[in-house]
Amino acid sequence: MPSKQELLQAKFNELDTNGDGNLDFDELKDLLQKGNPAFKSNEVMKLYKKCDLNGDGKISFDEFLQYVYGKDIKEGKLEDDTEGDWGPCGMAFEAFCSHGHKDMEGKEFAKFCKDNHIVKNGFKNTDIDLIFAKVVPKGKRRMDFEQFKQACRHIALKRTDIKCNKEIQDLVAGAHGPELHGTKQDAVRFYDDKTTFTGAATHNTNFEGVDPNDPTKGSDGRHAAQQAEAKAKLAGGVEDDWESCKASFDAFAGPGGELDGKELLKLVEDCRLVGGGFTKQDCDITFASVARKAKKIDFEMFKDIVRSIASKKKKDVCEIQSKIAASNGPVIHATKTDNVRFHDDKSTYTGAHADVHGREGGHGDDRHEKLHAEHEAKTGADEGERPWDSVKEVFAKFAGTDGLDNREFAKFCKDANLISGNFNIAQVDLVFTTAVPKGQRRLNEETFCQAIREIASKKGCPTHQVQGQVSICEGPVIKGTEGASRFHDDKSTYTGMHTDK
Repeated sequence: MPSKQELLQAKFNELDTNGDGNLDFDELKDLLQKGNPAFKSNEVMKLYKKCDLNGDGKISFDEFLQYVYGKDIKEGKLEDDTEGDWGPCGMAFEAFCSHGHKDMEGKEFAKFCKDNHIVKNGFKNTDIDLIFAKVVPKGKRRMDFEQFKQACRHIALKRTDIKCNKEIQDLVAGAHGPELHGTKQDAVRFYDDKTTFTGAATHNTNFEGVDPNDPTKGSDGRHAAQQAEAKAKLAGGVEDDWESCKASFDAFAGPGGELDGKELLKLVEDCRLVGGGFTKQDCDITFASVARKAKKIDFEMFKDIVRSIASKKKKDVCEIQSKIAASNGPVIHATKTDNVRFHDDKSTYTGAHADVHGREGGHGDDRHEKLHAEHEAKTGADEGERPWDSVKEVFAKFAGTDGLDNREFAKFCKDANLISGNFNIAQVDLVFTTAVPKGQRRLNEETFCQAIREIASKKGCPTHQVQGQVSICEGPVIKGTEGASRFHDDKSTYTGMHTDK
């Protein structure tokens, strides 16, 4: 079987195409670009300079060996004269082999190198797989002890701090077994802090650090210690006389003399205590901590809340007391209504409301009678009226035998040219509704005359002027479809029997 040096020499001779015993730049370039056409000349030059250790422009076989292995290979083999007994190294090898096996996989060899901190000083993580592939025969996936020894020799060649194989033997012999890295449980306050235990857990001696007789351990003693600590902390601020705050407290508390959470929040907001480190959420938390399970707090509990607010805001208690004492009680924010004519103007009230809310200038139950009388006086017959005979004749032309409905009255107003001035089309329906008696839908002769008076009132003129305008009306204006028709009016287009007519 050829030695390692003979195999490397044969490979070197393949690269040396001109047979001069050296590799020049062109030979190395042709070789690299044959395997990878994308290999650039400047990259080849960098590699060539790394191999040319003496800088003579050529790469000798010795330089080639040193670049491949990092140091010389003596006498064509990795072994050297310093090697001793490999037996102690076998124990470290078997420790990393899986249970029941006498060989190891690539991942077990990698774990051996990492757990024993062999990967350093020129030997890298990427070299682990390369060395494993070198020593394990092609087609195999496991390394036996002989191959493991050869791998250790390769590691000695890579490590810059190891001068001989004896040193790698000593390093492997002193190696420890695999390091097991299980999942580490995170710290949990309610499990690790025994002072938070409550109930039966405080008496369970299986929990180290729990003692029901120790006031600092277990829930009862812990709560008492926390309460004492909190009171000692709150008592450090400067306080004024609490009587100045009692009146404000009573104003917010009401007859019961106690505050619930909602009332406390209103007190805090109205006294402008929110801000500067104290929030609305803090108000609820403070109330719950002081009241415990109670739904309301008395004045003594309120003092502790004021102290807590001062602590949150990092101010003296007296500053918070002064703000509370300055309060005049709850601020009422009622909704202000807009002005409404039919509510605010009492003169529009009718019926019982007029009797209750009526004032001078208002009215009572006779308001409608007064309005009706006023309307009658305004639209009633006057001395300037003319006889109604001619007006009634026009009415008959528009009404026929059954009177005028709303649509016919609107046509009458248009055809009689009454819509002008202050009397517009929108007021036609209003006049009709005013003149037609309640429960009826048509105008008769009498109500028609009343409608004429209403129109005169709207237009601001005497009734006889409107009468005269109506009298000259010749009746409804009939408007048929207008327009010339060529095939009817142009007689030259007639054919057949029509030409003789």
